[in-house]
Amino acid sequence: MSSITRNFILAGFLFLAAGVTLGTALIINSVKDILVPFAPGIFLAHSHINIFGFIFMVIFGVNYHYIPIFSNRPMYSGKWASYHLYMMIVGVIGMAAGLSFLNRTVIVLFAVFEAAGAYIFMFNIIKTFTQKPQIDKEPLKDERYIESDKIAVRFTRLSTPYLILGTTLTIFISLMPDGYIRFRPVIYHTYFLGWIAMMVFGVGYHILPRFADNKVHSLFLMRLNLKLANIGVAGFVFSWLLGIFFSSAFLGNLRHPFGILAASALFIFIYNIWRSVVIKK
Repeated sequence: MSSITRNFILAGFLFLAAGVTLGTALIINSVKDILVPFAPGIFLAHSHINIFGFIFMVIFGVNYHYIPIFSNRPMYSGKWASYHLYMMIVGVIGMAAGLSFLNRTVIVLFAVFEAAGAYIFMFNIIKTFTQKPQIDKEPLKDERYIESDKIAVRFTRLSTPYLILGTTLTIFISLMPDGYIRFRPVIYHTYFLGWIAMMVFGVGYHILPRFADNKVHSLFLMRLNLKLANIGVAGFVFSWLLGIFFSSAFLGNLRHPFGILAASALFIFIYNIWRSVVIKK
């Protein structure tokens, strides 16, 4: 494990400790009665610490470890990854403070820090994928995983545009007085269904069958998983987004059939992984 991966994961678990401690304090009525009047946005800060501080930081760290491995390419820049780490730490702490006191200026300022970190990550990953494969290192030598790893890489590549969209929308809504209320559900779904879920699909298909010393149960289901997830999430996010922009109930309601496609992709992943791990081939 590289130092950058270790530092991202360590930072993520430190934020988790902070988030859990704050959440525990907020369920104690006497403490909550003191904190909420003093910091009216403390619950928003709690959510932000857990999501952006813990979940995002750990995923970034895991990506810096696994993407070079199963794409068979070296990480483009460790220096840029370090910049990303510092920007995210500062951004999460600053955003938590801004959200706690509902200070829009502070929120916008540190949203830029978080967004800059995310864009650095995307730049680093895209540059990694566009490098030439390492001819002296072949991680796909086990024939059981050659085709499934190629599809897994496609999942991770397709997850990147959703991170770009979610990050850009985060900056956009931070500049709008009512932006957080109107666009928050879309942004959360963009991050979770688009970036995180697609990344989990790719990394899961790469790692979990290996843990069981087994091959992926069905490449057909894996490809179907990829298509349904991409169509479902893209349709879900953009129909909901357009519905809000144009105040159109029709466009907004189009997200429901697309949501069914995205959910179907999740169930296919669960079934395919279960068969891959449990049933020996």
